[in-house]
Amino acid sequence: MLIDIVANKPFHTFYLEDLKENKIDFELGKQFDLAEGWYKLVIEYPGSKLKIQDIRLNDIDLSFNGMLYTGWFQPVSGERTSPGTTLYTQGQYEIWVHTNTGVLYSEIYESILIEDIGTDLFEKYMHTVDKPLNIIGEGYPSTVKGFFEHGHGPKWWRKDSIVTPYKSLDSSVIADIDKNKVHEEMQSMCEYITDSKYWAFPAPGETIKGGRVSARSSPYLPYTELDDVPGEELKKLCECIGLKRLLCITLQTQYPGEAFQPHVDEHKEIETKHNMQGACSFVLDLSDNSDGHCFKVAKAGLIPIEHGTFFNFNYCHATYNNSEIVRPLAILFGERDRDINWYLN
Repeated sequence: MLIDIVANKPFHTFYLEDLKENKIDFELGKQFDLAEGWYKLVIEYPGSKLKIQDIRLNDIDLSFNGMLYTGWFQPVSGERTSPGTTLYTQGQYEIWVHTNTGVLYSEIYESILIEDIGTDLFEKYMHTVDKPLNIIGEGYPSTVKGFFEHGHGPKWWRKDSIVTPYKSLDSSVIADIDKNKVHEEMQSMCEYITDSKYWAFPAPGETIKGGRVSARSSPYLPYTELDDVPGEELKKLCECIGLKRLLCITLQTQYPGEAFQPHVDEHKEIETKHNMQGACSFVLDLSDNSDGHCFKVAKAGLIPIEHGTFFNFNYCHATYNNSEIVRPLAILFGERDRDINWYLN
């Protein structure tokens, strides 16, 4: 691998960071060995304004077609700036690169419209980094262990579109919701159902204790109107997050060490399929502290579920309870009050 950086003045602190957050030093303009894959290139602020003019990866200049502007400036305090090739205060320029520039170009061009490169990408796109998570020990199926241990790397996604992997809610949206009440109401809606041994896995040496409580767990008609939801706090939650009527009302419970098989929720009902696109399924951890409740969406990584998130269940996903407490998860989907972009990018 060869990396060279052109700037308006000398600078000294730069390095690569792999998906496991290992720091890799190198010399500019000199070949060095590097395992194939994604790396974050970091250039730190040198003490006075620095303008990055170009970055060369092997024989490719990233200034070509503005690829340089898929990076951003991350100040020590404050929001990321995109485009961000000027370092004007304490912070660093960051850009994700691949050892195979063909992979880099294909990923960018499939994710971002050319006309948007050079604009503030964070207005129209979200950026995620799926990192390998070595959190699952031995004794679990290789599908579960491998799903969490593999990191796809960085990716740009069009916001509010059919490709968006998830959309997290601000904590203020459900600030008036009593999670304990929602949990109690959902527990009373249906008898406990133990998850199938083909889908749910206990901690090694244990038997599966978790399961589901479902009033509805189906994409099929008819809808459940909010007035018919058997729970005032649950109804209030639906109104707060913009769900107008429901197809799914499910409580999933995971005990410590339990995992769920990676899967995709396939929905073929024509009358409801348009509501099942993009970030469509709402998930909310109903415990007081969601630390260790790992919900991963393939290619997007772990998603935040403490304050509620709509995620795209058309992507492969799985959960794992990496904590010592029981994790109840509310799962709701149906007709939402939203606008969605039906284009791929």
